[in-house]
This record gives sequence, C-alpha cells and structure tokens, in this order.
Amino acid sequence: MNPDEIRQCLEELAESYPRVVTSKLEKGSVVRKATGMGYEIDDEEIYRKLGDFPEGTVPYGPAYRAFNKPLLKDMFELFGGREVIPFSQAFNAKLGECLEKAVLVQLSAQKGEASFLISGVFEEEGVVGAGWHAFNIVYRNGSPYLVDAHNPLRKDETGKITNSYIAPVIGIDEKTGQFIVPDEWKQGRRYYLW
Repeated sequence: MNPDEIRQCLEELAESYPRVVTSKLEKGSVVRKATGMGYEIDDEEIYRKLGDFPEGTVPYGPAYRAFNKPLLKDMFELFGGREVIPFSQAFNAKLGECLEKAVLVQLSAQKGEASFLISGVFEEEGVVGAGWHAFNIVYRNGSPYLVDAHNPLRKDETGKITNSYIAPVIGIDEKTGQFIVPDEWKQGRRYYLW
C-alpha cells in the first residue's frame, strides 16, 4: 500500500468504525477506554499545557510524562460512577495510560497533516496474549508513522525516554488488520486494528 491508500483505508474505517479509528477529535467528541468508560473532549488545545512546541508536533515525551499509571480503583474513583467524564479531569488528575496519551498526541498532531487515533490491539513478543491498546497513525511529509506514546523503546534510569516508538507504516494487512512496519522497526511488537 502506498501512503495515500493507507490514509484512504483509515478514513473509510473512521466512517464505518468510529470507535476503532478516529480521524479528528473536537470539543464534544467522546473516546472510550476498554472498560467502557469514556472521556468527552472539553478542551481541544489541552495539549498546549504540555509545553511550547510547533503546531502539529507530536509531543511524545510530554504526553508520556503527563500521566501516571493508575490502579483500576483510581480510575473508578475518578469516574465516580459516571460513564463519561471531561478529558481535562483525567489530565488534571494525571491519571491515564495508553488512551489518554494517544488523545494528547491526536489533539496536537491533527493540527498538522492527517492523523488517526486507533483503539486497537497490541502484542509483544515474549508476552502471553494481546491487549486492547490505543496508539496513533500520524502523517509527516506525506508518510504515515505509527506512534505509541505509552510504550517507548527505552528509558534511562530516571525514566526519561531515550528512544521513542515512532515507526514508518508501509501497509495494513487486509485479513488481520495488522499495521505493517519494516522488519527493523518491529522490535518484537505487533499493532492491529482489531
């Protein structure tokens, strides 16, 4: 697949399966966690609180550091029995994982070229099973890249990211929904639409 075919495929999926592929987040948009709880986007520019960087930039490190991994109990307390809460509430509480980080990447990246928030599946070599996972496909200079703001390749002893996971996408397997990246970028990872 060429980059335009990948974009067209993702745009069509965003129309048919908006809970799997989101092409644009706006005020009032709702995104859902695997638990069914969701966030309503209440501030399209909340990513600006991460720092001053050029429009359309992917704030990988700041998005990664914006949230602390919560216990499930913490998330239930944050939601307080509600099904949907404002996204800014999670941001201000600093509670979040892959979805919350992917939302920040999407809000910033969509100001540039095409970008997509994917609520898909992630598998890693040596780990039994696959899990629901949110990540992004972001276009730069006409080419698509898979951005996983939750799972960097490496961090130093202080927790600072030394290697982000931003991999070129060269296709989507039509049968499995797997995003195809060059072999040297796989790093034992597989990302799927479903």
